[in-house]
Amino acid sequence: MVLFPAGGNWGFHGLLVLYLNKDFLNGQSPLKRLLDTQVQETSGAPANEWQSFLRNISVIIWPVEVLVVTVSGGRRLGDYLARTHVADVAKNTNSWRHDLAAHRVTRYTFYTLLATAFYLLLVNALFHWLGL
Repeated sequence: MVLFPAGGNWGFHGLLVLYLNKDFLNGQSPLKRLLDTQVQETSGAPANEWQSFLRNISVIIWPVEVLVVTVSGGRRLGDYLARTHVADVAKNTNSWRHDLAAHRVTRYTFYTLLATAFYLLLVNALFHWLGL
């Protein structure tokens, strides 16, 4: 069925949801937090949830991402789409729990949730169409 993943696809869809939204907390995934880097808007502010989602939707065409990173010198296709870049930042002394508790739900949070659900439906429909 196109609307809901069958059997073993639940794990794939769960991982895809995590990947698409990995940078939602202050523009940092767990690895970016360890490396003291952050996804930022072109203005230098941390990327919001919507920009972080947009940046990661191009994962489905990862070979193109590799080509764009190689040609552009570091920016991904998703960075161009979301108007973001990854920058070094000062060491974050707060715990991720503290940052999560300080996080406030915004309209971008809702946009991102809806877009994630729609993206999963599209990916599932694509895989169904391809017979995967």
